[in-house]
Amino acid sequence: MRTNYIVIGDSITYGIGDFESGGWATMLKKYIINKDYSKVCNNYVHIAAFPGATSTDILNKIDSILQSFNHKEFKNTIILSIGVNDTQEFNGNYRNSIEQYKTNVEKIAKCVMDKGFNMIILGLTRIESDEKFLWKLNKYYDNKIISEYDTELKEFCRNNRIKYIPMQEVLKKEDFIDGLHPNHNGHKKIFEKIIDNI
Repeated sequence: MRTNYIVIGDSITYGIGDFESGGWATMLKKYIINKDYSKVCNNYVHIAAFPGATSTDILNKIDSILQSFNHKEFKNTIILSIGVNDTQEFNGNYRNSIEQYKTNVEKIAKCVMDKGFNMIILGLTRIESDEKFLWKLNKYYDNKIISEYDTELKEFCRNNRIKYIPMQEVLKKEDFIDGLHPNHNGHKKIFEKIIDNI
């Protein structure tokens, strides 16, 4: 069956950090396109990625994204990668609490499935540091918190029979360009993990 992939996410999905290939989503697009050996495109990959986005931002955009990239003659499959920015601590508060994050993901998934789309959700990637990581002034990331959000995400996917691809153990310290975003090798590892699971 021909598949119309719609990849939705944040700056990592956008490809920040990979100056060579443009990130894992672009690698996926090239891989899918190169599988078509004729002039007829049997599969599509659309990328809707927004640097800095949280699950709230994606929830606010999801209807327009689905409407823009829906293909009635193809199997529509969403690949969602969102959550690391939700865990960002700013002036002592998370951008989205874990409860709000879970609620947002539930609403996004309902919107996707109500329209008859298939759905794959990527787990949250870790950051480079084993300690609380200062990203910008008064903005922190913490692997412990990221893991807690990821556990909730995994449980949600299990309870709703949504395919979940774990990412917690994919990246190592040498796979980052700035402590948060993967470098080319890190993006390649994410891409390979996805290909092995779709």
